[in-house]
Amino acid sequence: MGFRARVNSINNFIKRPNDIPFSISTWEKFKFLISGIIYDFIVAFIFVILISILEPLMTPYENILNSELYSFWKSILLITILPPLLEELIFRFPLKYKRNYVFRFIAYLFKSDFSGFWRKHLRIIVYLFSATFGFIHLSNYNNVDLVFFMLAPIIVGAQLFAGIIFSFFRLKMGFVWALLGHFSHNFILIMMSFMFFHNVERSLLDDDEVKIEATGIAFKLDNPTRLTIDSLQNGNILCLDAQNYSLQKLLDELYRTDTLRIRDNDQLNLKLYSKKEEGYAKDQLLEVLKEFYTFKKVTDSISKNE
Repeated sequence: MGFRARVNSINNFIKRPNDIPFSISTWEKFKFLISGIIYDFIVAFIFVILISILEPLMTPYENILNSELYSFWKSILLITILPPLLEELIFRFPLKYKRNYVFRFIAYLFKSDFSGFWRKHLRIIVYLFSATFGFIHLSNYNNVDLVFFMLAPIIVGAQLFAGIIFSFFRLKMGFVWALLGHFSHNFILIMMSFMFFHNVERSLLDDDEVKIEATGIAFKLDNPTRLTIDSLQNGNILCLDAQNYSLQKLLDELYRTDTLRIRDNDQLNLKLYSKKEEGYAKDQLLEVLKEFYTFKKVTDSISKNE
């Protein structure tokens, strides 16, 4: 059975979930696991594209998971291991009637056998558990409003689909495979963050006036923070070197106002070198930063005097 056939099996499950387990080898289950994860990330990528298209509407919504940095290994523990374990116990383990002890306890109280009801309505039950799993991730965001809830199916679309994939693993291959799928999903996200955002240097601007480089920091470092600014009396910057520094803190240092707020907790190394003796204006630097980083809309703020 190839990748396309395995995806077709997943799609058939999505259309009509059932709890009839596969009679296949461990190796075949492993191939289903890999195929399911690949399928999951293909769909997730589509939602990433949709979110990027809707970026002007998404600007106010801050993911609180980005508010604090953790070390790489602490991120593995807090993102790859503990949440999947807890979420799978809540949202996938009970999908088997024999393992849904809450439902069976209710049946015991009423002196009834609800297993027939469970089988008859399993499709709805899987959809409800998957939807709850997906929409509960809305709690990762603040500054919610009507537009946010209208966009909710897109914002957590990847989680909604992942919930169905993990349900497939649970019902067709077993709870351990749902755990492995969830672990793998989150671990891949961590590794992608490490490869594409951590210690990745990019040039923000390099022209006749200035050279500005930034290196993103996605995971907490033990390196000390350092900020060195060489500027002229008019405020223009000759040289700036920020190491392991919060972008928000850098903005506070440079502009002394509470009207400039970064949406996410961007940590970086930033280097600026002016190629002209008159230096580089801070207003110009701000425009460059606004091109690459997301600023919150702040109103009714009071500027501070330098």
